[in-house]
Amino acid sequence: MQDNLNELLSIFEAPLPIYRFEQNNKDKIIDTLNDIFIISKSENPVRDLSIHCRFIDLLCTIYNHRNENIYMPETLNTPASKIYSITAYIHNHYNEDLSLSVLANKFFLSKYYLSHLFKEVTGFSLTDYIQMTRIRNAQQLLLFTDKKITDIATQCGFSSFSQFNRAFNKYCKTSPSNYRKKGNASFARTSPLSVVYTRD
Repeated sequence: MQDNLNELLSIFEAPLPIYRFEQNNKDKIIDTLNDIFIISKSENPVRDLSIHCRFIDLLCTIYNHRNENIYMPETLNTPASKIYSITAYIHNHYNEDLSLSVLANKFFLSKYYLSHLFKEVTGFSLTDYIQMTRIRNAQQLLLFTDKKITDIATQCGFSSFSQFNRAFNKYCKTSPSNYRKKGNASFARTSPLSVVYTRD
């Protein structure tokens, strides 16, 4: 199961993990996003599991059609493309030291410029984006492995369990132990996916 999940998440490890598809595949993705939104508003007793399953469907659709990606960047030297490279690096190295200073030095940017540009391009602060990436990976480990929660915290790049616990509660509105126990999908419901997407 974990190997399958790692393969599925490999879509985020592309040099430029941006996907754009022809209308038929775009429709499939939009339909799934709308399903997630509708399910999140229901009182179905298996709502959380349904959201999780539909999100996996979404990732599977992107994975299965990844070779049909029609996105063609005009240039790889724009400020936005630099941020895309940084986000790809974060997804591949989320368990390492990803401080502002480390990333600024690695990508030859000033700390102020990186911080400002990252927020402008992604809508998130660099710190929030890193923590969300780590929490998403922690969620998968909580659901699909029997690893100790303290080990998961370390594996996902958190310097202490208390830091991990605070971040998890911030983004998931529950503790890691309760998330594992209940298969909680509250993070999916409170993420930017919780809007109805259109085909316009």
